[in-house]
Amino acid sequence: MICFHKGSKKSLDLFYKTISTAIRRSKEVTYLVLGSFRLVSVHILNIGGRRFSSVILRQFTDNKMSKLKLGPCCSVVGCSLRPGTNLLSEIKAFRFPKNKTQRDAWIAAVKREGWIPTCNSRICSTHFISGKPSDDPLSPDYIPSKLPHRPDNSRKMDRYQRSLRRASEVSETSIRVQPTEEVEDMDIDVTEVKSYNEMCVGTDLTMRDIEEMQNLNSSYKDQVTSLQSKVQTLTCERKELKFDVDLKDDQTIHFYTGLRSSKVFFALLTYLTTAWSPRTLSPPTPLQFYLVLMKLRLGLTHKDLAYRFHCSCATISAIFHDWLDVMSQRFSSLVHWPSREEIKKSLPGLFKSPPFRSVRCIIDCSEIFIDRPTSLSARAVTYSNYKSHNTIKFLVGISPTGSVTFLSKSWGGRASDKTITKSSGLIDLLEEGDIVMADRGFSFPEYFAAKGVQLLIPASTRGKTQLLGQEVSVSRHMSRMRIHVERAIGRIKKYSILRQTLPINLVKRRRKDTVATVDKILLVCSALSNLDKSLVQ
Repeated sequence: MICFHKGSKKSLDLFYKTISTAIRRSKEVTYLVLGSFRLVSVHILNIGGRRFSSVILRQFTDNKMSKLKLGPCCSVVGCSLRPGTNLLSEIKAFRFPKNKTQRDAWIAAVKREGWIPTCNSRICSTHFISGKPSDDPLSPDYIPSKLPHRPDNSRKMDRYQRSLRRASEVSETSIRVQPTEEVEDMDIDVTEVKSYNEMCVGTDLTMRDIEEMQNLNSSYKDQVTSLQSKVQTLTCERKELKFDVDLKDDQTIHFYTGLRSSKVFFALLTYLTTAWSPRTLSPPTPLQFYLVLMKLRLGLTHKDLAYRFHCSCATISAIFHDWLDVMSQRFSSLVHWPSREEIKKSLPGLFKSPPFRSVRCIIDCSEIFIDRPTSLSARAVTYSNYKSHNTIKFLVGISPTGSVTFLSKSWGGRASDKTITKSSGLIDLLEEGDIVMADRGFSFPEYFAAKGVQLLIPASTRGKTQLLGQEVSVSRHMSRMRIHVERAIGRIKKYSILRQTLPINLVKRRRKDTVATVDKILLVCSALSNLDKSLVQ
């Protein structure tokens, strides 16, 4: 302690000399402006460490005190504080760090455009949460954070301190605290006293409890590491996971593709890829063929297939249309118009009675729902009064055994059976003496008669009171045979894509194509249905 007696000029001179010595020894000392106050006594602690404490002031009029200089101004824009403005203040000034990374971070935090700090540039302690900078990059005080343009970061300091506490391990229950700053030697009589303060942490835990907790914590860490490893492994497996299917299982193949067995599946795959290869190899070629059949069989959307096979919708669309083009070309031979001799060799017993031995085919028309076209003319052409919906219509011809032997191109639902039949080219395949069986909607026998072909339709009561006995018998027999064409159409439509409402993009022709997409779909589905067992034995 230094004591100055009131009114003693000798004491004031000694004080002024002491303060001047302290200022010369420490460039960053907290400078004092006493104004018109008289200093009576000062507890000076660690002048070299830049701190004054326990000050008692009284007025005095010594001009020498005005010679004390103020510290450097803070470099933060808008900060009017500077060390040395108040004896009671603990404001400190800190140089910009020499570490380039931290120095650049400080300059960026200050946000002064084009400004470069000099050796005299300082930032005061009010801009640090703890009152001083930290060398730890994880600490909020690594850079000045209490700035006008930055939000309050006091919570960051709390989180940082909590993380330090969690990271540290308890080694003992008492901590010996020693002073970290030493009082510099001064030219005054100061008794240097080193003190030790004992600070105890209150806890009821014994060292054994703490050791057990440490062991338990270590065990939990091992478990967490193991679980994290499992999660990473499962995540990687999930990324590589594809649609799980057994291509060698007959039941799975039949459900998803409509084919009888995996043997048929791989036979068709080999047949298609003998002279052709898909543009992309992802997914693998068997899975590409499989997903195309899935779309036909189950009527799945491109997005559904994209999720299942981990591809984009654009990739699924490209795969579908590429394979559909090849399948419609290669499978066209499966929709085969047989000769008379071939039909006679496989003629079922139901057709061996005299009136039906010459039946070449059984015909009927069917319709498929489509989305409503945007074009008014297309709406008019495709609207079906019979279905009260926009549809496309096509003609199917089957052999006596139930196989699809003829398929016309698709027409708008407004077209009549007569128009489709005449434009289909069926008459060009028939020979003189053939019999074509149809229902009453095909009431234009004169069209077939011109080629010497007989159109056989059930007898009608139009213009009659009742049918003759022979007419009733023949009509019943015809009904039993005609039902097979309905079964054949039903087998074609077991491919759900034809039972749903087709989007317009699957109806019309694609760019540079000469065949409509729906005609390709009809041909492929008809060809695949012919691979099943015969409808009529």
